[in-house]
Amino acid sequence: MKWLSILLLASCSSDVSIMKQPSEPSEETGVSPTEPGSIPDTNEPDSTMTELTIGFGDIYFRQIACPACVGESSEFDITANLKLHHPTAGDYNDWLTPVGTCTTQLIQTHVSNQPLVSTQPANFNSIALNPSGQGTWSNSYLYEYQYERNTSYTVISEHGTIPNAFQSLEGFDSIEPYTLLWIDPSYAFEAVISKSGTSFSWAPVVSNSFFEIMVAVYSPDGSQLLGIVSCMENDSGYMFVPGTYFQSYPHWSLAAVHLTRHRTGRVAAPELNGYFQSHLRWEVVGTGHIE
Repeated sequence: MKWLSILLLASCSSDVSIMKQPSEPSEETGVSPTEPGSIPDTNEPDSTMTELTIGFGDIYFRQIACPACVGESSEFDITANLKLHHPTAGDYNDWLTPVGTCTTQLIQTHVSNQPLVSTQPANFNSIALNPSGQGTWSNSYLYEYQYERNTSYTVISEHGTIPNAFQSLEGFDSIEPYTLLWIDPSYAFEAVISKSGTSFSWAPVVSNSFFEIMVAVYSPDGSQLLGIVSCMENDSGYMFVPGTYFQSYPHWSLAAVHLTRHRTGRVAAPELNGYFQSHLRWEVVGTGHIE
């Protein structure tokens, strides 16, 4: 029986990670546009509308086909997060693999900002978010029924309301190869990730979204992460991942295959005097092997 171990990026453990969730970024991409020597009042947003970013919201829906194969106890992991701050020039979504490319180097980024205070709960529609640090609110224990698909969400906070802040995603009716989704460790990892290239398909296709396939390759005993490749395309229902990325790996190396639908957005937030960014993700984690 083969096993993989999971590590969320926020953890301090040295176990192998198969998740790509940039919860604690490490590289700055934006700076706070405050005057030299001034300290913003963190109790209130700035008073002038800008073209800059004033916050970020995300909902991350992850479903694991074989939780036992990757050391997880639950099939679903659904989280929601909100950040609000004074206007800044950073872009929360520039860490994503560009559409039409593949990469083996996953870079996390950080947006520098001056946070607003967070003393009261906030909401994404009926999803309650609790203060979890300066300028941040979160809910890490959402149930599957609480996530409304294809729904417009409004952000409500002590600093103002952002109507129609983002549109939620829906999941999948089918994924091919279907053997990626075996749920029992005794026959999981059957799907072939070929050194000649592998075709993936899924349904439905969702407009105004894009699709990532990330393959994390492990040693045949599952104990060591050997490498990762991420490919991103517009959501068309089909993607071919070139086999050249897997030539150096041993035969029957294990693979965790992450199939993720993404949607990003940017809307005006007049009450907070800037623009609000969002990122919706629906991810299915399957298993396979290199051959």
